[in-house]
This record gives sequence, C-alpha cells and structure tokens, in this order.
Amino acid sequence: MTVSTERWGQALVAAGYGFAAGVPCSSLGALQKFFLSSDAVDYIAATNEGQAVATAAGAVMAGRKSVVLMQNSGLGNAVNPLTSLVEPFALPMLLVTSWRGKPGLKDEPQHERMGQATHALLDAMDIPWVDLSTDEAKALAQLSQVLERIETERRCVAIVVADKTFDKISAAEKPVARKARGRFEDLSIGGGLLSRAEVLGHIAKGDRGTVRLCTTGKTGRELFATEDAETNLYVVGSMGLASSIGLGMALSTDAPVMVIDGDGAALMHLGALAGIGTYGGANLIHLVLDNGTYDSTGGQASISLNAPFAEIAAACGYDVAYRVEDLAGLDHALSAPRKGPVLIHMPILPGSMDDLPRPDKTPVQVLARLRGAFGFKEI
Repeated sequence: MTVSTERWGQALVAAGYGFAAGVPCSSLGALQKFFLSSDAVDYIAATNEGQAVATAAGAVMAGRKSVVLMQNSGLGNAVNPLTSLVEPFALPMLLVTSWRGKPGLKDEPQHERMGQATHALLDAMDIPWVDLSTDEAKALAQLSQVLERIETERRCVAIVVADKTFDKISAAEKPVARKARGRFEDLSIGGGLLSRAEVLGHIAKGDRGTVRLCTTGKTGRELFATEDAETNLYVVGSMGLASSIGLGMALSTDAPVMVIDGDGAALMHLGALAGIGTYGGANLIHLVLDNGTYDSTGGQASISLNAPFAEIAAACGYDVAYRVEDLAGLDHALSAPRKGPVLIHMPILPGSMDDLPRPDKTPVQVLARLRGAFGFKEI
C-alpha cells in the first residue's frame, strides 16, 4: 500500500500549512514535488537542514504555519536549531523526516547507523514522533492528530516516513529564478573603526518599524544593554542561523527585517547567503559586524580576513552589497533604493562593553513582545 501524495499534501495545505523549507531526500521526493508545484505553498530549498529549520522558524515567528522536510541523515545538521531555537522559543512546527536505513530493509551502508538511531535521536531532543502508516486512511488520521498536538502543545512534532510510503506524482515544479549578480559598492573611508556598541547605539536610534534580529552572543547582549526595545529579537542559540531566521520572517511580513550578524556566525552558515540571494526581498537587511574574532567565547581569531562578505553576497544574488566603515556609509547603505535584499559588511573594533548584562526576559517573552509590536499572529 502507498499513501496518495496529493491527498496527504492537500490535507496539510487545508490545515493552513503554506510555508515549507527542506533538503531533498528520495524517500520524500514525491512530497517535495507536491510542495514545489503547489501555488498554495512557499517552498524554500535550503542548503542544509539546519538552515531549513531556522527559515521555517522565522516564518512561524511571523505567524505562518510551517513544515520542514529532510532526510534522517540530516537530523545531525538540525540538532542545533531544533534544541536551541525551536524549543526555547516554543515554536510549533511540523518536521517530516525520512527513514533511510530502516532496520530490516536493504539500504546503502551510510544510512545504517542513522536508520538505527533516528527515533532515539528524536527522543533525545524531546521531539514526539509517529511512524507514518502506509495505509492512507491511517496516515491522514495520523496527520490530523499530529497537527492538533503541534497546536495544543506548541511544540515541534515529527512524522517519520519510510521509503516508498508516498506514491509518485507527475507535477511541474516551479523553477528557481536565476538571480543576476548584485551590485557591490565599497564605501570604506580608510579611517578608524567603530566599536560594536557605537554601531548598535546608532541603529537603536533608527526606524522603530524595523525588526532588529540579533545573532547569538554579545551582539544581542549589547543591543539589550543599549535599548531593550520591543522591536528587538535576541537569538540566544543556533549560532550562524540568524540570517536564515530573518529570511523566513522577511518572507512572511512586509515589515523591514534587519539581521545583525557577526563574522564568525556568518561564516558558520555561509550557504545561507545563497538562499537569501535567491528568495529574499527588499525588506531584508543583512548587516555583518566584522571584528575578526569570536568575541563571545574569548576573542579567538576568525578567518573573516579571507571572506569578502559583500562580494560573496553580490555573487549570490543580493540586489546590492556594501562595505562600510563609518555611520555615514551605514546610513547610505540602509536608505539607498533597492529591489532585493541588501548586505552591509562593516568591519568594527574587537571587544565589548564592560559588565555586559543578559536579556532579562525569556525567549518566549521576547517573541511575544515582538509579535505584539508588529501584529504577528501566534499560531
């Protein structure tokens, strides 16, 4: 027996799930083809599973029901955001993972260990799961029960799908748009660099209608110390994934979304730039504050000297990318007209404010405040 991909997918859409992000797996190929061909679903082809989770998380924060699809071998890439982003922020979402290497079935050797560990790994992350039945009536009932649990318990729940569970479909996938190389402008003045606190203080005086989404570590803590505004979102974990969260959020609102990133974090998930260049709109602002160090962990050197972030972003399809060193250059980059996402690479001094406090609100409280400020519905 097999499950009708069309009917199961339509049931998910009928339940309000109009946003999906994922990484392909042959066992989920039919379901992903359904999403890629559906006008009712915005599907983001992520460059890795962690970015898929983070992008969907951003959409959930802005009020969209979201599903993440991945091969079970990719659960390792997703552990970080599932445990340090989805759980602390209490984000309800559906995770659909394949079950390659299922014990008792012949599969490739690289899937054997993860096939044995899939359910134990979900258990270790306290993610409830069900094995999807190959009986269609039961599979539809399971989906309904899982979606109800996601909504009532406000958590991530997983559906594990064995190979050949879904039937094949023939549908024309929406093509990925080829983006032209963006424009790069170097506005460096060759003068002294600013501190992160000086830059964040300037940003805090800016537009109150912009989401300020800060990467984990001292960046968020310094913005909190400068001004704990309701428009701030402090990403307390999931290092390197702030830009992917910002992408999902920016695709789900008309409000401007400014991702305040660090060099080490941006390097950790550099593939996110390709996703932003491909899917991002003009309301997404990606600011990379580059002090050449991992400041939050003791000031160890990063390799950002060899990473021209602005040029990389332009090559990935950002509409425009700037390198700036002063506040005048930053203001120009923020206000200049654009038709797509912008990246601003700003070298800064290493170091941080003394006696730096930590946010005194929980992630759930910070998110609730942000939702209230921008009218994002809680799903």
